[in-house]
Amino acid sequence: MEPKLSQKIIIQNAFAILAEKKEFSALSMRNLAKKLDVQAPALYWYFKNKQQLLQKMAETIEETLVVPNETLPWKQQLLQFMENYYDLYSQFPCAAEIEIHTVPAFPSRLEHLETMIQLLIKQNFSLQQSHQAISALHNLLIGQLMDYQQEQKLRHEVMNGNELLKESVIYMRTYVQEHQLTGLIEDIHAHRTSDNKQEFLNNVAIYLAGLEYSKTLQ
Repeated sequence: MEPKLSQKIIIQNAFAILAEKKEFSALSMRNLAKKLDVQAPALYWYFKNKQQLLQKMAETIEETLVVPNETLPWKQQLLQFMENYYDLYSQFPCAAEIEIHTVPAFPSRLEHLETMIQLLIKQNFSLQQSHQAISALHNLLIGQLMDYQQEQKLRHEVMNGNELLKESVIYMRTYVQEHQLTGLIEDIHAHRTSDNKQEFLNNVAIYLAGLEYSKTLQ
């Protein structure tokens, strides 16, 4: 066993690989051992396999979440939860991908999920409705973050001379303009100057407003 190793050091270096490569697939036990300058078997004293490492990385992320003030109105609390998650997943490299490749089998995540579900139950939503709502918000968060990350990668490729992608972008804009697809013209224009986080929060606010309205239909 290598004395210079610890779970904390291994996790820190795993995040460092993701920050450097900006690709979830770049994280492997072999690459991690190389970065730490140890033999790969040394890592297995601390983690049985890559999945256990990912679980611990997800827990590390979750434990730094700032929980909203519980005296806030329920919609404001949920909006704050989602904003804090957005900030958290933006802070850690590949956090959204780590999230979808792990199971929430650690106390901090379970407690946060329960808190959000109970906020809705206290507003007389059923247990099923509450669970579905929190799952929908989570999917919105992960989907928007991963979509944004992929868009940034494609944009980087265009800037670096990927002619096929460049032609596709030009074709899209030309087609929309020539056929006067007014809804998409506005969308393309707005997208150029949009703030991804604010767009996400606007989407969350719309969802919560719809959720509140659904109570009046019951």
